[in-house]
Amino acid sequence: MNPTIDGLKATLSATDDGGIACDAINSLSKRAKKGNHEAKSVLAAYVETGRVPWMRTHACFGLATSIAPTDVEFAKVFERGLSDELTRYWSILGYITIQGRGAYQALMTIAADETVRIEDRAYAIKRLASFSKRQFDRQLPPDPAKWTVSDLRLGELAAWAEAGYPDGEGYPSPKRHPALDQPASDFEMIVSRLDKKLAKIRREHQDPTAPTDWLAVAVPKDIEDIKARWALPALYLDFLTRFSPVHVILVIRRWDDQLHLFGAGELIEGQAGYAFNPVLQEPIEDWPTSFLVIAACGGDPFVLDLSRFSGEDAPVLTARHGTGRWDFHEAAGSFAEFLESMLKRMI
Repeated sequence: MNPTIDGLKATLSATDDGGIACDAINSLSKRAKKGNHEAKSVLAAYVETGRVPWMRTHACFGLATSIAPTDVEFAKVFERGLSDELTRYWSILGYITIQGRGAYQALMTIAADETVRIEDRAYAIKRLASFSKRQFDRQLPPDPAKWTVSDLRLGELAAWAEAGYPDGEGYPSPKRHPALDQPASDFEMIVSRLDKKLAKIRREHQDPTAPTDWLAVAVPKDIEDIKARWALPALYLDFLTRFSPVHVILVIRRWDDQLHLFGAGELIEGQAGYAFNPVLQEPIEDWPTSFLVIAACGGDPFVLDLSRFSGEDAPVLTARHGTGRWDFHEAAGSFAEFLESMLKRMI
């Protein structure tokens, strides 16, 4: 039975156990993401006065990732959080979500403050870049924790402020093929349904500097390189050409790991460790030469058997890694069936 919000609030008020507090905060965060205002209020109170210090950070994350621009009553919680080392990082997100341009000056102050952790300063700049569509985070790691002081571009930020904080043009999204919106064939309908599920994931989290979970028109050079190496089934080649996965990671029911579906720009590199030894720069002898790795799940490869296609499609096989030998079995009778199967099992 799910505990009530009052029950979760009482648990947080009484416990000094981080594990118990974490479970309660997770439950509240799920409800907050569904728009439950009372759950947001309990999280906000814990952000400021929670008994377990590091759980205040977790509560701030839950609140900041669930609030909407209309949740103006929480603006003060995040504003105060900007001065708290434990909650500053996620308060940056919450504050700019609610205040918009009104948060610019406060976040600029954080970005320029040498006494503040570099990770927080970088995150303030990343949020400014995202909201204003300015490319202050161009060619930098998606994770602000990996930035250095020289990455902060403070002079560029100062010039932007001097100009009155003009909006930029942002980053271009990957190019989508029209068939994703107007599918005609059975295969296009499968891919279109996959794209719709990926779109939901993108709406929850998307870094424009490093797009993930897209199906996009492939770079022609990538397709040329692939065709020079392999004679591919027509359907799979068409998939890579028109609907190439861009860092697509699928969470599949009943599996312990996530499935990485390779795109045209990843396919050659994706053979490393299976068909090719990247250290010795040579083929791996016991790997069947007709097996093309098209996806991997926790190290388990999914391959197209290129010896068994007649021009249109081919079966998909899989095997467990780490057993001392590859014992492949059929996962799907064709690539189309494989996609359909993954689509049905996506969480």
